[in-house]
Amino acid sequence: MPLVNGYCTLAELIARTETSGIDSTLERVIEAASRAIDRSCNRVFYQSSETRTYTADSVDWLPIDDLISVTSLVTDDDGDRTYETTWVTTDYDLTPDNAALRSEPYTAIATAPNGTRSFPRQRRGVRITGLFGWPAIPDQITEACLILAHRYVRRQNSPEGVI
Repeated sequence: MPLVNGYCTLAELIARTETSGIDSTLERVIEAASRAIDRSCNRVFYQSSETRTYTADSVDWLPIDDLISVTSLVTDDDGDRTYETTWVTTDYDLTPDNAALRSEPYTAIATAPNGTRSFPRQRRGVRITGLFGWPAIPDQITEACLILAHRYVRRQNSPEGVI
C-alpha cells in the first residue's frame, strides 16, 4: 500500500533507521506517526481539496480550518441549506495577513471593509470549497514524524517495553 499523506518520506525513514527491505511496514509506520501528529496538534499538515461548512459567531469574522486557497465561498442567508449567495474575492480577506509569505495557512476569514457581504448567523451558513492544509509541511513536523516513526520501528524489538 503506497504512503498517503505522510510527513516524511520512506527514504528519510530508511536512512534514519538503517532499515530496508520492509518498505510496506515502514510506510504503515510513517502513516501511523503522521496521524498521531495530526491528533496531537489538532490539525493536518497535508493538503486536501474539500468543501466544508461553518457556523459564524460574528457577521464579520469566521474562524476556519487551515486553508491555503479558496475556490468558492457561498452562504445560506435564510437557513434553508440552499447556498444562494456567492461571494467574490473583494467581499472578504483571508487572515492572518501575509500567511502565504511565511508558508503558513489562513485560519480565519474577515469581511472586507468595502465588501457588500456579511456572514449569516445560521447554523452551517457558510460553505467554503478550497485547498485545506498547509502550503508545505514544516521542517519541525517532518522531524517529529521521523522521531516518532523511528520509535515505532524500534518498538517491534521490545513488545514488553524493554529493549
